[in-house]
Amino acid sequence: MHTQKKISETAARWFIRMQEAAPDAPERSQFEAWLMQHPAHQKEYLSISDAWQGLDSMNELKTIAQAKQADVFFKQSERKKTTRKLVGSISSCVALMFIGWAGYQQYQTWQATPTLQLASETTRAQLVTETLDDGSRVTLNANTQIEIKYYRNQRHIDLLKGEAIFEVQRDADRPFVVETDRIKVTVLGTRFAVNKLSQLERVSVDHGKVEVASKTGEEKIILQNNQVGEFKQTRLQPRTNVSAQDYFKFTSGTLVFNQAEVAEIAETLTRYNPTPVMTDGLSKDHISAVVAVKDTNNFISTLPRIANIRIKQTSTGTLLETTSPAK
Repeated sequence: MHTQKKISETAARWFIRMQEAAPDAPERSQFEAWLMQHPAHQKEYLSISDAWQGLDSMNELKTIAQAKQADVFFKQSERKKTTRKLVGSISSCVALMFIGWAGYQQYQTWQATPTLQLASETTRAQLVTETLDDGSRVTLNANTQIEIKYYRNQRHIDLLKGEAIFEVQRDADRPFVVETDRIKVTVLGTRFAVNKLSQLERVSVDHGKVEVASKTGEEKIILQNNQVGEFKQTRLQPRTNVSAQDYFKFTSGTLVFNQAEVAEIAETLTRYNPTPVMTDGLSKDHISAVVAVKDTNNFISTLPRIANIRIKQTSTGTLLETTSPAK
């Protein structure tokens, strides 16, 4: 259909030009070449020539040819308009997407900008309690360091070293998150303690509910009233047969060890001693004891009587050296 229409338009234009062309005009050879290209060209030209007999003037034929060309022009214009509209729509969508993306990035930046940023640190044998802007309270044990960042959608604490108790004011829109190197603790409102040691990280819940997730694996546990969870030897798991209340007693000057390894005892005592308490890492003993903070030196001196340990003073501190079991 499209080819026939094009042939008709071309035949009409050639007829008009031939009626006005001189006998020796160069374009007559072009017309003859077009005419001989295909029988359809000849047929359409003869059809127009026959129709000429019924027209009053050349102007009417020009009108027909112009009308055909106008029809083609308008259809081409419509296609261009449609294309422009489509391009415009696509451009609008792209612009809206860009605006949306830019808005989202601005929102993310806004959310990621702290509204409160603090750092707090205690020294040896120092105990400090701080009240934060939202009414939550943090109690830092000796030799503890934390970084506090409050955002619009989260309250975040980095426990860099030591031990702390958190009494969290409930805020459903801003969960309270405590992170160490190996665990992430998330709560809405509760009282809990986190102890960060070299080989052990412990979460103890006084009341409420907390979620503890491993940062090195997929383990995740929920702890509630008086429950304890520990991350040890790459594993996160609940600790049974212990009371969480024991791990809050440092605030009253008492240390409680529940089947603790010698390394845990040494690192804990270092928080209160003038010089570090160290181990050789070989002991397999587990010790349970209740120790007054003011009596840590006396407790150290009794360790050889309750474990396979001897006390050795070095230039860097006190060494709990493992001995062979007595026969």
